[in-house]
Amino acid sequence: MVMKRLLIAYDGSEASKKAIDVALKCSHEDDEITLLTVIPAELSESSFTKMLLPTIDLSEIVKSGTFKEKAMDNLSKVVKNIEDKVKKVHIAVETGDPADEILISAKKHETDIIVIGYKGYGKEGRFLLGSVTDKVVRHAGVSVLVVR
Repeated sequence: MVMKRLLIAYDGSEASKKAIDVALKCSHEDDEITLLTVIPAELSESSFTKMLLPTIDLSEIVKSGTFKEKAMDNLSKVVKNIEDKVKKVHIAVETGDPADEILISAKKHETDIIVIGYKGYGKEGRFLLGSVTDKVVRHAGVSVLVVR
């Protein structure tokens, strides 16, 4: 059996929890998993937030790690449940466009397969929200397992 590197996009949703379950069913004990959480840039760079809080330097607040620390804590809890099922589990927290960060992380971690949950907003939702899953599937350089 050849070792695989899996990247699992995790945002705490039921869809991403199912993605972990399916990834574990498809993985082998010699595989490595990277659990990735992406903090959307809008949380730290919203012009609406800047308009409401013009005198506060938001970059200082965000850099202090409030969102990132919370995400790392959440991922660490998830790791405890899965670390005995594969060779190694890495955690990563990035900030930016979720689809872009998933694609960048897949290259950075030399991923063999990206595992991502599908929230199923339908055509209207994809049009309004811009589906992260759709973008990852279209632009990934490796296979993508979409979990429903």
